[in-house]
Amino acid sequence: MKKYLSLILSLIAMYFFTSVFAVADHGTDKALTYKVTMKKVELCTGSTPDKSNMTNTATCTGAVTIGNGVKVVDIAAVGAGMAAATYGDATLLPLGETYTHMRVTIDRTFTIKGTARSDGGTTCSTRTAGTSANYPGGSHTGTEKYTYKPVVAASGTAQEMENTLVSDNYTRCNNAACSNQSADVTMTYNQGTGSATAQTQHADGSTNPDHVMTYLLTKPFTVSMVTPTIDISFGTKNSIVAHDVGTLCMVDNAEPVVTITIE
Repeated sequence: MKKYLSLILSLIAMYFFTSVFAVADHGTDKALTYKVTMKKVELCTGSTPDKSNMTNTATCTGAVTIGNGVKVVDIAAVGAGMAAATYGDATLLPLGETYTHMRVTIDRTFTIKGTARSDGGTTCSTRTAGTSANYPGGSHTGTEKYTYKPVVAASGTAQEMENTLVSDNYTRCNNAACSNQSADVTMTYNQGTGSATAQTQHADGSTNPDHVMTYLLTKPFTVSMVTPTIDISFGTKNSIVAHDVGTLCMVDNAEPVVTITIE
């Protein structure tokens, strides 16, 4: 026997990553815009993290897909949860089955907007130029966004900017034109220190557009005849990250705080 689980998809917009940044000086502040492209959401009966392969069956035992397809949600906006709730269709789940985790697939590229002060005291804002113009040759029409990290001027009004989770051993731009570079900068994504229990590690040179994560629900959820109540809280207070690169700024997005309860 099966039961419709409605509204479960309102959970999916809020799951992200935490990075170990190669630049020591960095500070954080609130995001004004934080757009995420959702691709797939699964409920899991258990999870054994495998950071080398997040699509491994063991990272989401008994996986049931509850959302599939591309949808962009701004989680910094009012009503983000309601917007996410429209993602996909209601899913049939086995009556009596207990779920403990959720596995989420999102695009590695985000659209962010905000300002933060670095640990060195520099005021850094997201800039439209960082979306393309500050890549080598003034464009990222190829795969540059996965292997290069641009820098922008340290002043100006915050604008919407694309930011991509770069692969390990990426190349950091040291000037606005990216004609001065630092190669083989290490990038790893933390396991279990933020909201996610595990997440994709993007190997040197990887241009796979997906980022996969697993999350532990606040308590196990067992499917019953009672329509579930979903409680979700999230914050983007410290999700804009600023780094000093000489007199310029490297701006990133960090992990929002997420708490999910289904009962």
